[in-house]
Amino acid sequence: MDVGSRNPYAVRWATFASGERMPFLIRVQDGLPLEEVTYWVTASRRPKGVQPNTLANELRVLAHLYVWADARGIDIGRRIREGKFLQMPELIDLVQSCGRPISALINEIPSSVVVDTSMRYKGTFEPSQLEEKGKRLATILSFVEFESSEVLLGLAAWPERRDQYSAVREHFIGIVRGYTRGAARRYVRNHHDLPEGLSKEAVERLRQVIDPNHPENPFTSAVRFRNYVIVRLLLELGMRRGELLGIKLGDCAINSASTITLHRRPDDPEDPRPYKPATKTLPRKLRLSGELAELLYDLIMRDRREIPGVHRHPFLIVSNQDGAAMSLSNINKILTDIRTRVPGLPVELSPHLLRHTWNDEFSEEMDRKKVTPEMELKYRMYLMGWRSEDTAAIYLRRTVRRRANEVLAEMHGKLLLAPRSKE
Repeated sequence: MDVGSRNPYAVRWATFASGERMPFLIRVQDGLPLEEVTYWVTASRRPKGVQPNTLANELRVLAHLYVWADARGIDIGRRIREGKFLQMPELIDLVQSCGRPISALINEIPSSVVVDTSMRYKGTFEPSQLEEKGKRLATILSFVEFESSEVLLGLAAWPERRDQYSAVREHFIGIVRGYTRGAARRYVRNHHDLPEGLSKEAVERLRQVIDPNHPENPFTSAVRFRNYVIVRLLLELGMRRGELLGIKLGDCAINSASTITLHRRPDDPEDPRPYKPATKTLPRKLRLSGELAELLYDLIMRDRREIPGVHRHPFLIVSNQDGAAMSLSNINKILTDIRTRVPGLPVELSPHLLRHTWNDEFSEEMDRKKVTPEMELKYRMYLMGWRSEDTAAIYLRRTVRRRANEVLAEMHGKLLLAPRSKE
């Protein structure tokens, strides 16, 4: 059996009596959670309000760390406890491995360590780019900082040992932090690689074919209007798919100044979905256009009411078959069906690409209104729900790049170049 198909670690979920969901990183061989990782999650990450889905992603990063350590014969917990951490060649190897898929590292684990595949983690791990590499390093740094701080506290009765441990710890953390920042800077320098939104022609094409009455609409009559509203909400409000699926009927205020409020509801007891959509961004209230408000009203008062089983929960977007709250995978499928069954749309069409499209249109609208870059940044942060200016600044840099190229094109048109002389 191919060693690369086996992973000795997995993320498993538990649901407490309160309805809270909690991910654990387990060793597949015995099914038990890794003690030091679980302590980091419960004592450091969870109290900070980190979303469960984000915690699960962080645990997959630590699985990456532990697979790397297994492949190198390193006991991570013991190294931290003894204050040995990693030697420089080992650290360089770890940094490089954070840019590799986990399957490549699994291939390097000695066969005696690899376990049966019947309980292996079923997820897929794609090769990471600079952004992913930086995120992995940041998660590993957070874990090592917390675990080593606990060791440091335990050495309070032995000042000399404590000071020696602290010096080694600070030196190691400083080097890792440097690598983390370096990956982040290289990612920022490559902001031109950030996917741009749909072209204006593609947006127009999408708007046409998603109309319930368009002859090329790829959906059955039963779901055409619902899918039409879904695409309009994603395209016109720039929300994430998880935010869309988290909207409840009570979040929709249809009146003379209609709005939708996006909330953060981690471990919502009213959400029956096993994989709950999470709102990663800040809660916010978004104004609806008159047309979009009418569409939303019709969806709530007409189409949604006619679906059996819809009264079991308060969520706006539901499955047409049984009235269940729609899943994340179903949202993806809607966009996949559009791009695969309608010619003239890009293969990259996805819910998140519509978010990029919104940001492109927002930049152009700010240009038309001559809004200053400082205010544009603040407006964008609110409407997108971002805490930090960093992500919003990426779009601002792209706007600067676009404006600069427009000026350059105008200069090309004005320059009168003498014709080349013929010899």
